[in-house]
Amino acid sequence: MLLLSLSNPETVQADSAVSQVSSPSYAKWGRIAMEETAKAYRGASIVDYKYEGRFRGASADEEERFLLWLQQDGREFGVRVTLTVDTGSDKLIAVKLRELQTR
Repeated sequence: MLLLSLSNPETVQADSAVSQVSSPSYAKWGRIAMEETAKAYRGASIVDYKYEGRFRGASADEEERFLLWLQQDGREFGVRVTLTVDTGSDKLIAVKLRELQTR
């Protein structure tokens, strides 16, 4: 447990460092992947989430890939979400959703 003392600036700095460490670099893209999936699959529940990594795309683009597991109307299935990102501006270029085959 971390206690915060408002009178001790060193403690505030330590708390800031902890909060910075707890948020991974892909968190922003993960939120977008979940939002886009929720829009495309209205009524589905996202029950699991996996970050697959950042991959080199065309020219200055990179892809952030996520695997989301959804539950809808009594069935469970996976959706791979690929976000194409301009690395220079860190802006979203495209979103691709692909439902995975279940066995």
